[in-house]
Amino acid sequence: MSDGNSRRYLVLFFAQTLCAIVVLYNVRAAFRLLLDNLGTVIATSTGSAVQIVLATLIGQACYWWRQRHVTIPGTYSSLVIGHFFSFAARIGFVFGGALFSLYYLRHVPELDLGYLDLSWRSALLLAILFALYCYTLELERLGNAMQIRAMQPKDDHRI
Repeated sequence: MSDGNSRRYLVLFFAQTLCAIVVLYNVRAAFRLLLDNLGTVIATSTGSAVQIVLATLIGQACYWWRQRHVTIPGTYSSLVIGHFFSFAARIGFVFGGALFSLYYLRHVPELDLGYLDLSWRSALLLAILFALYCYTLELERLGNAMQIRAMQPKDDHRI
C-alpha cells in the first residue's frame, strides 16, 4: 500500500470521526435538555439541526469516497487496538441508536405536527442512523483488518 493511500485513509477516517462526534454531541445535548425539562415541549434548535445534517452529509461523502477509492492500509496491525475498534463500533451504534430512539419516541405524542412534518423528521432520523451505522461499520472493518493482520505470520502478505 502506498503512503499516499495511508494518508488519504487517515484524513477520511478522521473526518468521519469528527462528523460522528458532532452528531453524537448534539444528540447528547438534546437528550440532556429533555431530561432537564421532562413533560414540556422543547423547540428544536435550528443551529443544532444544521450541524447534524451537515455532519451527516460530510460523513457520508467521506465514507462512500473511501469505499470506492481508498483501501484500508496494510500497515495497521494490532490485536488489542483492533479489538478496541470493534468494541467501539458496536457500543457506539448502540448508544447512538438508543439516544436517537429515545429522543424520537419522546416526541411521538406530538403527532398533530402533520404528515409532512412527521415524514421529514422520520426521514432525517433514518438518515442519521444510517450515517452512524456506516461509521461504525468503518470502525468494524478497521478493527477486523488490524486483528487479522496481527494474527498472520510476518511473512504472509495476503491481506
